[in-house]
Amino acid sequence: MNIHAIEEIKDAAQERLPVLAVRFGRGRTGGTTVLDFLIQRARRAERVVGIADGDTHNATLAHLYPPGEPGGAIQPRGSDVGDVAEWVTEVTSQMAAEQQSMVLDMGGGDKVLSEHAKDLNLREFCEAAGVQPLAIYSMGPTMEDFDHVMRIYEKGYFRSDRSVMVLNESLVPAGKAPGGMFDFVYAQPRFEELAESARTVTMPRLACMKAMRDEGLTFYEAAEGKRGKSGRPMSLGHQFMVKTWINRMEENLSEVKDWLP
Repeated sequence: MNIHAIEEIKDAAQERLPVLAVRFGRGRTGGTTVLDFLIQRARRAERVVGIADGDTHNATLAHLYPPGEPGGAIQPRGSDVGDVAEWVTEVTSQMAAEQQSMVLDMGGGDKVLSEHAKDLNLREFCEAAGVQPLAIYSMGPTMEDFDHVMRIYEKGYFRSDRSVMVLNESLVPAGKAPGGMFDFVYAQPRFEELAESARTVTMPRLACMKAMRDEGLTFYEAAEGKRGKSGRPMSLGHQFMVKTWINRMEENLSEVKDWLP
């Protein structure tokens, strides 16, 4: 790569506005996995991304990125709705002041948003602070998941022109092929409104996800054959699975890559 190309990359990185990526959706629909991947790919590219885990019932991000460690997650001081709402204000104010991207996992925090949406005004805050808002909605192949996502979207808690709806193929029942399992989403009249601003992205199944997590490895560490907690790398077959998953995620996210942290 010549020196002019390097300078162009540096200039592009400097012009990149910070992103506040907020994940919505029912628990265990894969939203935290999406955020984890976005954190890993951004940090791999040497972009700073803060982590705020507001899911007081299932703090997966805080487990993956322990608070107090370098690059670790920050969490609310308590589970009271008012405390969590104030915490959201604090962490978003901090990321805006530092002009650094952040992922915010609200998990099942709809109650926080429903009671404090007008006070938080996250979308308007982002616009005023020079931050790009990104709403991420996660769901599995059930009508309950779809209804949950649509309720959040229709209430406009964090409605943004930059929205991604993640369809999690890992939640397709065993023995059924992923193809066609989400067709019901596109057939819903209510989906048309969401589709005007949101991009739909499929997250493929990763069969060795649990084995990778048990080893304490990131996606990239697993794919590159790094040693895990057992002192051994994952098998070559599992390494190939993870590499394939990463490539598919990059391909599926290609349309919205400029929106990501």
